Amino acid sequence: MTARAVPTAEEARPKRSRDAGASKAALLGAAQVLFGQRGFEGTTTRDIGELAGVDAALIARYFGSKADLYIAAVVAEGQNERPPERFEGVEDIARALLARTDTSGLGPVTQALIRSDTTPEIRDAARAHMQRRMVEPLLADLTVAGADRPQLRAEVLMAALMGINLGRAVGWFDELQSVPREQLVELVAELLDGRPPLR
Repeated sequence: MTARAVPTAEEARPKRSRDAGASKAALLGAAQVLFGQRGFEGTTTRDIGELAGVDAALIARYFGSKADLYIAAVVAEGQNERPPERFEGVEDIARALLARTDTSGLGPVTQALIRSDTTPEIRDAARAHMQRRMVEPLLADLTVAGADRPQLRAEVLMAALMGINLGRAVGWFDELQSVPREQLVELVAELLDGRPPLR
């Protein structure tokens, strides 16, 4: 009778049904969906784990905490939503912002900026994300155009776009909520960018 070889520690370890990268990506994707729909406080780690199809305890392993996962969701938001390297002006940003909200609701970045219960760390991450992804492209365009006080102008434009997006999402005004998105994008470009409408 041949003696069986003793398995190594690696061989004895149970095989995971998913690799670490897939589990981490699944948790991040689930977090983006749930945080976008319910906000930080309305989402539990158990909910995230269930939607991701993995053990919620892996959140601590891959992200550290629920707050850290929220920050990761904020940073990742929108990175794969558009192929261009950068936004090209007010119209491009308005189109992307409105499309994201119309299809998925207010995302983690907007939630973090408007909710009163957002932690300072999460709010700082959301502000940094918005600055990098939206304000800086506007600032670059305004600087090249020789605009006076380009930083302030970029921030005013972004604040206006966020207000329009929020007003549409929560139904502050009937026509703003019901107008087809592309018509609204054209109007925003006309009003905020000083250009005639595209029609």
